[in-house]
Amino acid sequence: MSGSYCYWSVVDGDYPIMMESVIESARRVGVFKDFHVWTDRQVKGATSHEMLDRDKSHYLFKFNYLRNEVKKLNYDYFIWLDADTWFVRNPGNPLRVLHGSPVHSSLESDACDPENQRPEWWDCSLKNYAALMRFKGVRSKSVFNVNGGFWIVHHDAIDTFYDLAMDFWHFCKDAEYVFTDEPPLAYATHMLCGNPYLHTLQATSDLWASDWTGNYNNVLPDGKPWQFVDYFTNKPSWVNPAIVHALRCKGALVARALGQPMPPPGPSTV
Repeated sequence: MSGSYCYWSVVDGDYPIMMESVIESARRVGVFKDFHVWTDRQVKGATSHEMLDRDKSHYLFKFNYLRNEVKKLNYDYFIWLDADTWFVRNPGNPLRVLHGSPVHSSLESDACDPENQRPEWWDCSLKNYAALMRFKGVRSKSVFNVNGGFWIVHHDAIDTFYDLAMDFWHFCKDAEYVFTDEPPLAYATHMLCGNPYLHTLQATSDLWASDWTGNYNNVLPDGKPWQFVDYFTNKPSWVNPAIVHALRCKGALVARALGQPMPPPGPSTV
């Protein structure tokens, strides 16, 4: 895939400080693409935009900023990054995971897998989650979840992406499931990606993966392989992504940006 792209995020509180560490890690490994950040303060290394909407309810602000603000930028593709992210190596062209699709998010766990150990996702049974997705048009045998820390969308698909995500969110709310951004992100990805099996974590973990279990807990990722644990089956698999969603490293990211001593490492959460 070819085309222009930028990374973007929305940050306030301590998150602008963390984003400075994210950008520093990208530059350190030779990534010099633009970062655009909607924020309540200037972020070193990024083009900083005024944070207009501070409503964080259910994390739906990501979709609202995408449609209302990000769409105005002159790029072909937009890559969302959560602020608790760390680049361990140059990822090359991240658009390679699109495979001709206008969207990508890393589809992680199959709600229809008979070996699932966890019974629910976001307080919705996996059976009902799959049923909601199928009722709204998902036809693949597998119905995946996602982590919302990294996703890509083409400029020309933004309106369709937004409409799909928000329609699904409101549909689920009417069914008494008040979700975060992740189920509607999963839904929009299923509906627009063409072949969801090309967008699974297993197929794309060389680019990005989420360390939700805390292999790196206040220790910044070092580029070595680590074990990702499937959220539904609890099965481990080795991954070595160029970009790590380092959920348990927020304190380390803040300390790095401020030049402070690193906090003591913590144990894995699983």
